[in-house]
Amino acid sequence: MKPEEIKRHYQEKKEQIEQRLDEFKQLKDEEDYRLFMELVFVILSSQTSAKDAWKATQELDNKNLLLEGSKEEIAKVLRSNNVNYEENKSSYLVKNREMLQQPTLSNPTNELKLEEKINKENPEKTREWMVENVKGISWKGASHFLRNIGYEDDFAIISQHILSQMQELGVIETVEQPSNKEEYLKIEEKLQNFSKEIGIEIKSLDLVLWSMKTGEVFK
Repeated sequence: MKPEEIKRHYQEKKEQIEQRLDEFKQLKDEEDYRLFMELVFVILSSQTSAKDAWKATQELDNKNLLLEGSKEEIAKVLRSNNVNYEENKSSYLVKNREMLQQPTLSNPTNELKLEEKINKENPEKTREWMVENVKGISWKGASHFLRNIGYEDDFAIISQHILSQMQELGVIETVEQPSNKEEYLKIEEKLQNFSKEIGIEIKSLDLVLWSMKTGEVFK
């Protein structure tokens, strides 16, 4: 793979990519439940195909299990949709749901309170908060979630396929996943610089590279 190939593919898919990014930005105005759906999708998509993760999320929604399902009920849906580590992930979803439903001074109800956790002026603080407090969310996952709901244009989604492609291009030396904040931010800076060099915004780069691998622009 060469930078010229990425730029050429981006031009071919630019309209689809911009449409997808516009859809992400529209989620900024959605209610907590829709944001929670996106969070669930991101958690499920770790080490699972994005399409299977989204199918599972939609089934949980259709069966009213996102807010009411037990760990066992959720795990059953995940298993039927080929989501890996379904026992762990079902536990994460229930724990995150309980955490986000905790009453606060500003909202003493048992409703979801995901939107109020998002610092719209400083998404970086939100990303760090998510890594520290949301079960099943890594730096990659937090970046993925915030990109998918229209926040922060400079976050890199450092997935395994991104690492492999960036190593092939000579941008990074290893395909090992970053294990801490310092390592993640170091690789992220390299990807930010690469995106500037080739003239493709980093929020689009993941979609471009994924499209080159699979032939489609997804999530």
